[in-house]
Amino acid sequence: MTVRIGNVTFPDWVSLPFEDGWSDTFIFRISSLACVPPFYYEEPLHRMASHARSKRSSASIWVQVDGPGEWFAAEVRKSLVGLALPFAVTRGDAELNYLQFSRPPTLLYSRSQPTPSVEDRPQTVSPEELRCLQALGRMDKGNVDEIASLIGLSIDGTKYLLASLEEKKLVVYKIGVRFNSNKTMPPEMDPCPLWHLKPKGLSIALRSWNIPKKVDFSSRLEENRRQIGFEHRRISRRWPAWLQTAWPHAEIWTGWSEVRIPETSVIPDGLAWGRIHGYETLFWLEVGDGHKSKDTISDITTKRLNQARKLCERTGARLVYAQLSTNWVHEAAGCTCAGLPNDVAVILGNWKKFGKSPIVEWGKVTTM
Repeated sequence: MTVRIGNVTFPDWVSLPFEDGWSDTFIFRISSLACVPPFYYEEPLHRMASHARSKRSSASIWVQVDGPGEWFAAEVRKSLVGLALPFAVTRGDAELNYLQFSRPPTLLYSRSQPTPSVEDRPQTVSPEELRCLQALGRMDKGNVDEIASLIGLSIDGTKYLLASLEEKKLVVYKIGVRFNSNKTMPPEMDPCPLWHLKPKGLSIALRSWNIPKKVDFSSRLEENRRQIGFEHRRISRRWPAWLQTAWPHAEIWTGWSEVRIPETSVIPDGLAWGRIHGYETLFWLEVGDGHKSKDTISDITTKRLNQARKLCERTGARLVYAQLSTNWVHEAAGCTCAGLPNDVAVILGNWKKFGKSPIVEWGKVTTM
């Protein structure tokens, strides 16, 4: 039941009974498989919380994260520190304990009155079609195999879904204008046709993420968008499919390309999340650049590997750090990866050999 408070909507509302009174709690639901990294909900939720607080001083927020594992929900919780309202983050619809709130919420003497409800519009797309819209909502534009990788479906199946969405006038296949932050420069065109969201398709994606109208969510977009349409971006977007092909015994739940991570000064080319050898794991991708010197590559690898390790240490997830590049880049990068802890593995593969990767050995560097 969608509810409205002022100009903002939330997916649901509940008044929870606690020992000293009743809460006034707005519910926000997040699917960990909806093509948006956990860190990116911070901006819209801060805006929504500030608005709710101005309208209802007793309000609190309960964020329900649906999906496997523990890492995603833990990162959502960390990103919301400093929210204007007391908040709690749980997995799925698990029961909420009073002590799980970030700070004590205001409790009322009697059950709070709900805010006005909003009629939910019927869904016009299938769950699989919605995943395509969500992927494009973050990618901005992309080709079939990139979209298929990011939604975890086959290329043929994704072609069928995109054709259906095109018939519904939610996506369009065209040559578009390349992103350019310098507005004084003349526009450039993409090197090839790509799938784009149409305004109605974007609207459906935003509502599926529970983002209200007029609440900005541009933070969801990939970084370095000038690379879209080129091989480097294609490799980074195909990282989840690469892993699924290379290690069929592993669970690859989802993945994203060009992710800006809070408290991290570098942007991984790709980041996937899943389980391997029974451990919840982050798979960090760097696509090598053979135009840099050996010393520069060593310095970059040291910095990025340390940043990747810090990300995993925050929640206890294991790390597979991957470098896909040429052999001589492997030599420069591999020399900096000595003395790995037992919860980190480094793999060095060839970016031209899709789905081919060395085995994971914890505490070691492996190469093809």
